[in-house]
Amino acid sequence: MEASLNLKLLEMCSKCGACFSICPSCVNIPGYDPREVIKDILDGSHEKWINSKHIWECLECHYCLEMCYQHYGFENAMTAMRTIAAKRGVHPTQVKRGWEMFVKTSRLGEPAIPARKKLGLPEAKGSGAEEFKKLYALLKESREKGRGHGGKTE
Repeated sequence: MEASLNLKLLEMCSKCGACFSICPSCVNIPGYDPREVIKDILDGSHEKWINSKHIWECLECHYCLEMCYQHYGFENAMTAMRTIAAKRGVHPTQVKRGWEMFVKTSRLGEPAIPARKKLGLPEAKGSGAEEFKKLYALLKESREKGRGHGGKTE
């Protein structure tokens, strides 16, 4: 956790909280309060958030970064927590479906061809799926070799 976050900036973030009142998720989702997650990260007790839906409710709209005088924002904490959770296989089903679609097509969704035609848009460019599949296979192979030699994958 410490490797992926600047704890000094995060501590300053926890003392400020100026972005809380402009965060769309904070304003509209009952119980969503990244300040609690940040407090627990700083206390070293962030594990309880791995299974929480709240770490997935950050919209990554960057309002907190725009408001933040240190340009850090609590989006960074939510991203770090989601990364840890996803590496452990803890994530909403939509994330898994999105990843599977990306691995299959190298896109997060397929363009709607009839809608593109109706709007007079050109055909979508090739996805690069074959190149991505080759790179992904190399990554998996590298990770498997790392596991075989006591390597850490998280």
